[in-house]
Amino acid sequence: MNAPRQYHYAFSQEPGETTLAILGELPERWGRMVPLARGVLVESGRTLQQKGLLEKGRKQNEQGRSIGLIGASRHGSLATDQDFARGLKLGYSFASPALFGYTLANIPLAEAANHFGLTGPVYGLLESDSPLETATEEAHRLLDAGGIDCMLACSFDTIRHHDHEDGLEITFTLVN
Repeated sequence: MNAPRQYHYAFSQEPGETTLAILGELPERWGRMVPLARGVLVESGRTLQQKGLLEKGRKQNEQGRSIGLIGASRHGSLATDQDFARGLKLGYSFASPALFGYTLANIPLAEAANHFGLTGPVYGLLESDSPLETATEEAHRLLDAGGIDCMLACSFDTIRHHDHEDGLEITFTLVN
């Protein structure tokens, strides 16, 4: 059994060389992104790279490709929502505007789509039982409708641990 992937880069203000090689350039918003958004961004790029789609450039639309991104999540943006609510509970001046931007579950997907020029459908689904399977099925449905070269499908979640730091669960696949 494989050990779960570690997402140390997602919790760092300064990503390492491997992460920068995938991203090409550090997004301007990196410092404000929640770890889940960083993870989805990097793992979408890693998947594109593994499939040979980043060789000619980072922006897929500039390469003439229409690629979409469907993500399914068990918890959506719950961890970020809770963090934002904790600040809000202390008073409006403590509510983080940076966190507020990530209180929608589809925002990590939008960050990846923007960075890599994914111009096909991009949206998130909530699915408690089998998020990757649900996202993959949705990707196939969209491909069957036509007009899209391929789809990235993923499951993505922040896992809130009460006894230690949060973790991430992110799994990607390319559907064509």
